[in-house]
Amino acid sequence: MGEIKYIELLNVRREEYKNYIPPYCSVIRDYIFFNSEGFNHLRFRTDGSPRKESEQIYKLRLLSLVIPAIKMATTVEKYERRLAPIGRKKKNGLRVMKEIEYWAILAVVGRQRVKIKVILRRIGTGKIHFWSVMKLGQNQKHLS
Repeated sequence: MGEIKYIELLNVRREEYKNYIPPYCSVIRDYIFFNSEGFNHLRFRTDGSPRKESEQIYKLRLLSLVIPAIKMATTVEKYERRLAPIGRKKKNGLRVMKEIEYWAILAVVGRQRVKIKVILRRIGTGKIHFWSVMKLGQNQKHLS
């Protein structure tokens, strides 16, 4: 995909993402929010390094299936709770540690009946928000 096509896809998806209305996820029993952290995670890894353009395109193309998947999910494939550093380092070189929860939910969606995994995340007592998306059947079994 050419640079211009990639930028067009990125801009279109970013505008769509900004207008998402939080859908209710019956398997989690809560509304799922879409914040800038989730969108940025489609473009950058947790350590802040950029994902390959091809990986960004892959995730951006799957983004249109996320809301239907959240609404139709019937399975929580995995749930994790862990203590992890959040945000930037303080002046003393330390980072704040917070409890983070992750859910991996599964759904079959779209005209082509694609099985996808949507990763949801909550930091501390905050709202549950979208974190990532991937198509299943590609040996991806981790929370990414």
